[in-house]
Parts: sequence; structure tokens; C-alpha cells
Amino acid sequence: MAATKQDFISGNDLYSLRNERLVHAVVWSVTAILPFVLELWTLITDSTFDWDFVLRWWSGMLPLIIIFMIHNKFLIPNFMKKGRIGLYILSVTILMAIYAGYVLISMPPPPPMHQMPPVHHMPVHKRPLPFHFRLLFKMILAVLTLGLNVAISLLFTYLRDQSVRKELENQRLHEELKYLKQQISPHFLMNVLNNIHEMTEENVKEAQDMILELSYMMRYVLYESEKDMTTLSSECRFISSYIALMKHRYVEDFVTVNTDLHEDTSDDISTPPLIFISFIENAFKHGISYSSQSFIDISLHVKESGIIFTCRNSMPAERKQSSESGVGLANVRRRLDLLYGDGYSLDINKDNNTYSVTLTIPDR
Repeated sequence: MAATKQDFISGNDLYSLRNERLVHAVVWSVTAILPFVLELWTLITDSTFDWDFVLRWWSGMLPLIIIFMIHNKFLIPNFMKKGRIGLYILSVTILMAIYAGYVLISMPPPPPMHQMPPVHHMPVHKRPLPFHFRLLFKMILAVLTLGLNVAISLLFTYLRDQSVRKELENQRLHEELKYLKQQISPHFLMNVLNNIHEMTEENVKEAQDMILELSYMMRYVLYESEKDMTTLSSECRFISSYIALMKHRYVEDFVTVNTDLHEDTSDDISTPPLIFISFIENAFKHGISYSSQSFIDISLHVKESGIIFTCRNSMPAERKQSSESGVGLANVRRRLDLLYGDGYSLDINKDNNTYSVTLTIPDR
């Protein structure tokens, strides 16, 4: 059964929320450390360190942290992310009004000018601003705090949604690929059983030998098709068994089958299981004539460009109307798209007398 979005949310949320909280912690830590940096600079230049300035800075941060927590934990998840924009704007307006009232109550007016020290003797960051400027400055800080909170939240929501969509797409592709591989096995079995059925009417002994070959091949199909990748040498042995099985049907005087499969290829080279068999099935199905000379040439090589598979077959007059379309080839095309995207090449050429397929895939 295909997975749903809920199957991935918990893990992605845990990861993204952890990082989101880390970003919040870094921002607030830098803000808290900033007065120390300013005072250290004052200490270096004027040999003074004003702890009162640091404490005032921290006391000014406290209400900003409170409105940030309310905004981050309640307003964003319950209003903004749920599309309740009207309620969100109203709630933020009320929150800012409460903060403005707090600032007006808690912020004392500046002392009279005759009680203030000369401005030129004070560090720039400690020179007092007019009352209305201080109020405006604090409100701007509050707006920036909420704006930064929204930006970070939307960024991580986007990243989380992207991660969920990627997981769902990967799962969908996995399920589709699994379905395609499950289709290939019955399609292959159906063709071989039809061949054996025809042989039982002509040669019972050969039909029995074909059944033994088929049993070996079905073990391969059963166990290897469940894997994402198999060794190229195993795939070559499977192809050889299939070709040997098919040769029982035809008179050698009329049909020439040439193979160059490199069955001793290193087991380090991998390939998707049953990726070539559909082309070979197609060659035997459409390229063999019972009344004229026919041929099939099959080769499989490993080169710098990757694994190169080539299958050429004759096109008897009575088969020229056959098309390369069908369940097997349609499935293998789709599998190649899912597995390699644009990383493979498939060239199919057909003229009056020959049908050829050349497939190049990475040797991963």
C-alpha cells in the first residue's frame, strides 16, 4: 500500500523543528551577546565597562522574547499556517498594542538636559534619544522580531513541505517500479509457457528439457526481480538460459542466433534485473520466420560509457507489420525513466529488413 503524507511528517517535522529552534537560539544568543561586544569595545577605547547598559539591554529583550514566544507558539501555527489571515492580523495588532502600552508605562522620560552628562563624553551607543524616538525604535524592534519570526517559520515550512513531497515522490516511484517489475515476470512467463505448449505437440523430450530450463529461470525471476540491482554476470547467465530455451523451438538451418554476452564479467558491475529480456523476447517474437532465413544478434559489453546492450534481428515479410510497442517494452521504457532519468540512451531503428535496439546504461 502506498504511503501517505502523514507517514513522513513526524520525522520531517522533528528534523525541521530542531533546526528552526536552533536558528532561533542563535539569533537570540547573538542579540544577548551584542551588549558585551559593545562594552568590550568601550573598555578598550575608554577603559570603562558599564554593566548597567548590559542589564538595561537584557531587560529590553525580555518583553521582545515574550511577544516572540506568543507569536511563534500560538499565532503562527493557529492562525497564519491555517489560513486564518484576518484573525492573524487582528491578533498581531492586539499584541503590538499591548507591547506599545507596556513600553509607554515602563519607559521613563529622559532626565532634564541640565542633569545629563555632556553628549560628546558618552559612547555613541549610549547617547539618549528623544522619548518619541525611543518609543518608535522599540516598536520597530518588535516589528522586526515578528517579521524575522515569520520569515524563519515560512522558510522551514517550505523546506519541510519540499522534503515531504520528495519523500512521497520517491515512495510513489518505488511503488510504481515495483509494480512494473511485477508485470514483467508474468509477461515473460506467459510467453515461455506458450512456447512450451507448442513444443509438447512436436517433441515431448525437448518440452521436458525446456521445463527444467524454465524452473531455473523462474528461480532467478523470483529472487532477483525483488532486488533493485543484480550482478551483470547473473543477468548474462539468465539471458543465456532464455536463449537456450528459445532455441528448442526453431530449426537451426533457418534461424541463426549469435550471442556475445561476457558472462565472466566481474560481479562488481551491477544492473537492474530483467532490464534486457523484453528486447530479446521481442526479437524472438517478431524476428523469426518458419519459412525463410532469420537471424538474431545479441551482445552485451561494458565500456567507459557504461553497459551497452545491442539486439538485432531480421524482419520477415510476414512480421513487418508488427510494432515494437507492447506491455514488455512499455514497461522497460518506464523502468529506465524511473531508474536513470536522462542518464541512459535507448536507440531503436527499423528498416525494411532489420530491427535493432541499442541500450546504454551506467555500470553502477
